[in-house]
Amino acid sequence: MQRTAVTLLIIITIWACQKNKQETTYSQKEIDSLRTAFAKYKAKKDSSFLYASWSPLLDGDKQSFKGLHYFPYDPTWRFIGPIHEYDNPDSILIVGSKHGKGRNDLRPAIKFGYFSFERDGIKNKLEIIKIFPRKPEGDDYLFLGFWDDTCGRETYPGGRYIEMKKIGESKYIVDFNYAYNPYCAYNPKYSCAIPPLENRLSVAVRAGEKIYKEH
Repeated sequence: MQRTAVTLLIIITIWACQKNKQETTYSQKEIDSLRTAFAKYKAKKDSSFLYASWSPLLDGDKQSFKGLHYFPYDPTWRFIGPIHEYDNPDSILIVGSKHGKGRNDLRPAIKFGYFSFERDGIKNKLEIIKIFPRKPEGDDYLFLGFWDDTCGRETYPGGRYIEMKKIGESKYIVDFNYAYNPYCAYNPKYSCAIPPLENRLSVAVRAGEKIYKEH
């Protein structure tokens, strides 16, 4: 009887741990669909970088451009969850990449909230920043920029950005496979928002866009 009770307790414990696991599992059909969508995204972005008038590529780089570089799509780097908004957000300034040496490249912002996720048993937290326009005709937007352990080796040293996709009331998709380089990674004329220091992840995010080239 005692052995049965212990066995039952172990089963309940395992079930509880599995239930609380934050990683989402996908069927093979769903994975294939995600990879197909990602392939279309890459092809469209490559075409835009090569032909669009707004392309950040230098004219000289367009001559040899064969596409941006990415890690293979990994569905385990796709997370769904809420942004936890702060009740009394702090006002801050986001530093731009051209700040200093007599140049003022600061962007007014607030700490809007945070997005948390678990990876390989490690809990991570990313600050979500609302950046306000520096010109009256501009729009504010939610900014998610981060560094990770690949920065400076496999990915851009200045960190990468993610566009969060809202799918419900305060519910978002944060897919690191779509992490991308800021424009200053391709062209030094651009000024890019530098991710907050709190968003330095201790894990290696081998998902999303790789480094383009050194300037």
